[in-house]
Amino acid sequence: MMFVKKIKRPNGSTTIQIVDNKRVGDKVVQKVIRHMGQWITEKEITQIVTLAESVIIEMKNIVDPVLPGLEDIFHRPQKKMVSTKPDEAMVSVAGLVEESRIHKGVDDVFGFAFEQLELMDSIATGYKTDESNAIFKEVVLSRLSGPVSKRKTALNLEMDKEIKIPLEKIYRMMDKVHDNEERIKKKICDQTLSLFNQKIDVAFFDVTTLYFESFTPDELRSSGFSKDNKFKETQVMLALITTTEGLPIGYELFPGNTYEGNTLIRVVEQIERNYDIANMFIVADRAMFTRSNLDKLSEMKVKFIVAAKLKTLNKTFKNAITDEVQEVLKANPDLEGWTKDFEYEGRRLVVNYSKKRAHKDEKDRTRLVERITKKMKNGEVRLSDLINNTGTKKYLKLEKKGAKTATLNDEKILNDSLWDGIHGVITNHNEADLKSEQILEKYRGLWQIEAAFRVNKHDLRMRPIFHWVPHRIKAHILICFVAYSLTTFIKHKLLKKNVKLSFEKIKDELNRLQFSIVRDEKSKNRFILPSKLTKNQIEIYTALGLKRDQKAKIIL
Repeated sequence: MMFVKKIKRPNGSTTIQIVDNKRVGDKVVQKVIRHMGQWITEKEITQIVTLAESVIIEMKNIVDPVLPGLEDIFHRPQKKMVSTKPDEAMVSVAGLVEESRIHKGVDDVFGFAFEQLELMDSIATGYKTDESNAIFKEVVLSRLSGPVSKRKTALNLEMDKEIKIPLEKIYRMMDKVHDNEERIKKKICDQTLSLFNQKIDVAFFDVTTLYFESFTPDELRSSGFSKDNKFKETQVMLALITTTEGLPIGYELFPGNTYEGNTLIRVVEQIERNYDIANMFIVADRAMFTRSNLDKLSEMKVKFIVAAKLKTLNKTFKNAITDEVQEVLKANPDLEGWTKDFEYEGRRLVVNYSKKRAHKDEKDRTRLVERITKKMKNGEVRLSDLINNTGTKKYLKLEKKGAKTATLNDEKILNDSLWDGIHGVITNHNEADLKSEQILEKYRGLWQIEAAFRVNKHDLRMRPIFHWVPHRIKAHILICFVAYSLTTFIKHKLLKKNVKLSFEKIKDELNRLQFSIVRDEKSKNRFILPSKLTKNQIEIYTALGLKRDQKAKIIL
């Protein structure tokens, strides 16, 4: 334990030293770390003692670094409480005043993940002492505890953690993050691969849109079909690829008017070019079902399972599928499920019928027809009364082009009912590699990437985006992606220890984990008072091998 030692000299001066106590066997040995000189006046002595204490804090922080702004709290040398009477060392409860309350849980747990993913030296010069790296870490962790604007982030850091970071420094950090985008993404991908011994059997792929509070397009932001039903705002398109557990492999950003079917090959090529992933196996939704995509994936020797757009196939093939399903149901009306392989353009098409899905399809169609019927007068509905999307209008029939009214298309409704419960996926896996049920089971796991989008959009508030300059937009997306990567890393670690908690639950538990800095007005001593741990908090810390000291400590 290092402390400041003052030695009175016969000549009236005081020698000041930094001394370290170390136990050697049964004895405590003092070693002088640094001489701070001899001083005479009380003012000089006080100034040099303060300087020596600052040196101790700096030296301790090199060995055991803490969050910026907390060095003084954790590393200031403790002073002994001198007492002539037993009760003088006692703390007066009536005189206790809380100076501040520090949020610690998110920093402990997700800060641990940040270090494990080796992200501390991700930007700028690459040195851990670079200020931008520390700001990068604080902004990412702040997004996990409570995602807000960058301006509000700076305010929260000051209020919750006593860390002052000017907004302009956050923006400069974002510029450096953008410059190191590929480096950071590769670090995350490498860490994901390391968790699976460099082998990923299946990768999920999907796209979503992210909208802006803006209507002015540019080279990145543009208008397009919005998955958030934000048809007026500009947007960008995010293509994400993850493992079956939702662990991130990579992502690419596209202009908002990009056709989503054109994103798959570009992302796969980018991943193969930048990362060492052999034998990639892609699972994707039906938006990726295009002949060019399937041909290119086969050419690249990439195995795939892609949802098939069965209703877009040629009429003969469609009739063959619906006829066979109807024949099967006629023979067994209570059939819960049925699967059959077809050959389509030299590939394997696995068609599945589910009674549960059939009920849902019928219910959705009935609800849509009822919505239209309620707006009809004399068997017609005005198009202006309906929401302008294909889902609402797919059961309507226009008498002539440009008509302002329409009627229900009974034939379309009947034909659509023939597809109730039917779903198909196309693959270049042969039956010897994967049975039909295995193919379908792997496809069903695609919900993981949909969950990833929900976390990014809702929990981390990746959208709406309030930045306008393209490189800041990309930096914002990357910061959110890093935050998401930390959540999946922690959830993966916890699952390994059979701790099953959602990200929302983990965040809530960690946000409640705090410690208070209190001051005794009588003695002027300051103390750390940790909050009591809950059962879930104990499980999280134990599973990750993190220690949490629950004892109150004097810090000054």
